[in-house]
Amino acid sequence: MKYENNYFDFRYVRVMGEKICLSKDSVVLCENECYALTYMRRVIEEAEGDTAVSVNLIQHVPDSIKDKINVYEDNDEGYVVEITNNTVNICSETHRGLIYGVSTIKQFIETGTVVPMILFDCPDKSMRGYRVYTPGNDLIDVFKDVIDTLVYYKYNTVMIEVGGAMEYEKHPEINEMWVKFCSEVNKSPYEAERIQLKTHPGWKKDSIHSENGEGSFITKAQMRDLVKYCRERELTVIPEVPSMSHSDYIVMAHRDLNERVEDTYPDTYCPSNPKTYEILFDILDEVIEVFNPEYLNIGHDELYTVGICDKCKDKTPVELYVDDIVKIYNYLKKRNIKTMMWGEKLYNIHLIDPDGKPWATGGAGNDREPMLYPCRNFIPTDVIQLHWLWLRANEEQEKEISDLGFKSFYGNFLGPELENYRKRSANTDGGFVSNWGSFKEEYMQRNGQNFYLASTAYIFWNGEYDSPMREYVYDITKKELYRRYLKSLGNEIIEITHTTELSRPYVSFYCGCFIVPEEHTIGWHVVTYEDGTVVKLPVIYGYNIRYAYDRPTMAKSTEAIPDAAIEPIGASLPQKIGDKTFYKTAYRNPYPAKSIKTIVYEPKNDVNVEVLG
Repeated sequence: MKYENNYFDFRYVRVMGEKICLSKDSVVLCENECYALTYMRRVIEEAEGDTAVSVNLIQHVPDSIKDKINVYEDNDEGYVVEITNNTVNICSETHRGLIYGVSTIKQFIETGTVVPMILFDCPDKSMRGYRVYTPGNDLIDVFKDVIDTLVYYKYNTVMIEVGGAMEYEKHPEINEMWVKFCSEVNKSPYEAERIQLKTHPGWKKDSIHSENGEGSFITKAQMRDLVKYCRERELTVIPEVPSMSHSDYIVMAHRDLNERVEDTYPDTYCPSNPKTYEILFDILDEVIEVFNPEYLNIGHDELYTVGICDKCKDKTPVELYVDDIVKIYNYLKKRNIKTMMWGEKLYNIHLIDPDGKPWATGGAGNDREPMLYPCRNFIPTDVIQLHWLWLRANEEQEKEISDLGFKSFYGNFLGPELENYRKRSANTDGGFVSNWGSFKEEYMQRNGQNFYLASTAYIFWNGEYDSPMREYVYDITKKELYRRYLKSLGNEIIEITHTTELSRPYVSFYCGCFIVPEEHTIGWHVVTYEDGTVVKLPVIYGYNIRYAYDRPTMAKSTEAIPDAAIEPIGASLPQKIGDKTFYKTAYRNPYPAKSIKTIVYEPKNDVNVEVLG
């Protein structure tokens, strides 16, 4: 049975009474001090009802409770919630499961849907991850808020790209050059793109991760604290150390290791130079010391340059690629660490750019990506693959990788956009939503991060989800995110429904592309209060308003969700009214005690577009 009043559906729900309103006077009990106990106490503190109950966290599922659930199955991440008029029991065989049960109660309290019931839930996929950059010093608290969001949506893994964004005691020159490098490529919003086009006329490499660490680095002590914060919340933490490709943080500081010697901003190290591995293994040692990981992602994606330099030109690109992977794999295996890598090179896919140029062709000495898929016959099969070409690959190509014995997870996963999900996902056991931009709230929202985290969580927990449900998931996700946005503003808000016939293309704010607020502000809602006080509320294109004729949903189930439709979700709620899409948005009311006299739209001088609403 589905519990329709909550964002999540559950494997089993039986409602046994009328709505109750939990009180902050409720008592929370657990045999052991643990994060689930701390978390539950905080949740109860937010309760505003008048029903005081006893909340019991039980790291065991009694047979008497199992017998009440005809679909119960043993699962390390499964949990049971039993609510009566005077007790709330959260039961699981693991601490992680208890945390998920607490998140469910939090969702119930926030949505006002606490009723006497018994429910059971367990995830459909075992790997439910989020791939991120290291936060900059000023965004560490924001990073922790994002981690708490992962807990709320019952993710179990976070992957953190380290690169040049963590202090290296053995190689401070890497950190120094990383800061200098990022200051150059981040000096204007599109500088990274211009640099890459200028460096390689006729084609664009996409290798600059200058958002990592917000263009700087944090100390090892700070990173240890972040790892601890994640693990307390039962998140598995996987460090990502880009190697071979995306290794600009190494080769900018050690140009003698550069594979393409004429490259001003190199991104690939020479795999035939022994010094490469002296430095790389020093880096790995410090990362391992801080993370103590079970898995480590070695990157190896988007390799643009291989077999170019004098040391490498006598070997094939496949030989060089395989040798590098095996060297690192063996180094990690001696330390009982499992190797992960981005796996697009294992797929025999001929990609075409929008301009018609081939994206993955050629070989040694060519200014294009070499086809490296034969490497799959020589790489150890226990190297875990992150499959991010799922939008371009098909079931047969995915099965080829599975049949070779590789374990794969979806990378750069966009939840409802995977077509034929139920059948294709049988070859994987989950995956990672990926963030290639800043943790700042406006970047998270406009890059669709909040949307994909919420929608993917629904998919990874729902054992019945398949692609025909895409539109349903879209609809409930946009409502869920707007609900959470309103909650973040507090009780006193000004809510406005508006749209515009101004049309601008969607832009992803990552890989050196940054939001320039003054470019996106198209005007203001001018609020005049009865006492003459005036407040200007910004109307920001792509954030709380968009083009009136952008579709709020897909035209048909086989079509991916358009980026433009996702962009304003969170800070606004898209609504179809007639032939137009309107965007309901809210602002914090700075003067809630004052009466509002008028609200008038004022366009920005250089934009001068009409806002309807």
